[in-house]
Amino acid sequence: MVSSCVSESQLLAVAAELPAAPRLAVELGQAIRNPHINAREITALLRQDPALVARLIRIANSAVYGRAEPAGSIEEALACIGFQEMHRLVGAVAAAQLAQQHLRQYGIDGETLRANSLFVAVTMEELAEATGEEPRSAYTVGLLRSIGKMALDRISGEAAGSARYDPSIQPEVDAWEKERWGLDNCRAAELILKHWRLPHETVISVQHHYRPAGRHNPIIHLLSLAAGAAHDRLHGLPGEAAYWKSPRDSFARAGINERGFQLACERAQRNFQRLHTAAA
Repeated sequence: MVSSCVSESQLLAVAAELPAAPRLAVELGQAIRNPHINAREITALLRQDPALVARLIRIANSAVYGRAEPAGSIEEALACIGFQEMHRLVGAVAAAQLAQQHLRQYGIDGETLRANSLFVAVTMEELAEATGEEPRSAYTVGLLRSIGKMALDRISGEAAGSARYDPSIQPEVDAWEKERWGLDNCRAAELILKHWRLPHETVISVQHHYRPAGRHNPIIHLLSLAAGAAHDRLHGLPGEAAYWKSPRDSFARAGINERGFQLACERAQRNFQRLHTAAA
């Protein structure tokens, strides 16, 4: 029996209350796909969130980027690090913002959520580069694949404490979610990201990445591989381990071999360390 059905309108209302950086990460990723975009348009987009702008300037001036002269404006920071790295940083800040609240219904602390989101994002970007997919959208969907969990957790609040997830009782988290809310976090994330206008082929990857077998969209398989890589590197989330046990079919469907996958994960690890440190 479903404890309480959650509607699409509830999910979107809760998503609208999240910090601005996740939505801006989506918009920025879409914007820089346009080869004609210019710095003025990018900075205008970022200025929707003054706190984010201030943080990005601080990060650009940090030891991670080693500027000889400090950037005094978002324009100077963007000129220093470039469009793609700015998008990565917005994502890293988004992960840090979203992780400020623990997911109590899931037993996930903020730092675990942050590390998982960022590692899956940078791995998705590297895998997309290696397989000819669009890296900005791949990064964004990797970053926000757990946004459905965030929304469901916020909807429940403290009132649902007795129904908290226990992986020792129900090892697959989506089964527990369907009993608890009538839908799982993957479907919830799909609805939110669709509303935020992430590309369709990228959005549907979230819904199916737990069970990608037989699916033809390569991004579904890339997301499954990236989330499995996070688990293998001790950045996994409770209740997801069972989904990553058989990756071989995903290698073929995603268009990458095991060696290429391992090389992409090594590059992702380095990017993860840089961005995790920069946005700390």
